[in-house]
Amino acid sequence: MFMRVNVTDVRPQLTKLLGAAEHGGVSVIIARHGKPSAALVPMKDFWRIQDKVDDELLGPKDPETGRRPGKALILMKDIMKGSLLF
Repeated sequence: MFMRVNVTDVRPQLTKLLGAAEHGGVSVIIARHGKPSAALVPMKDFWRIQDKVDDELLGPKDPETGRRPGKALILMKDIMKGSLLF
């Protein structure tokens, strides 16, 4: 289930929106000037999405070791510098 909210309405409703995502399983689409710009999603959905991204960037997990064949650690400094391409 999705809920759409304008960016100007996020701050006054943040507690309610977090509760909807956390307990209600609702994904909140945040729009700026009528166009989607970000999303607030339940953590279980975030981890599912992140696993798919990791599969694309680093390769699938080895079923025996749980490790990926790609780079073992992505550092935040690398992301901030823009040295990683997403």
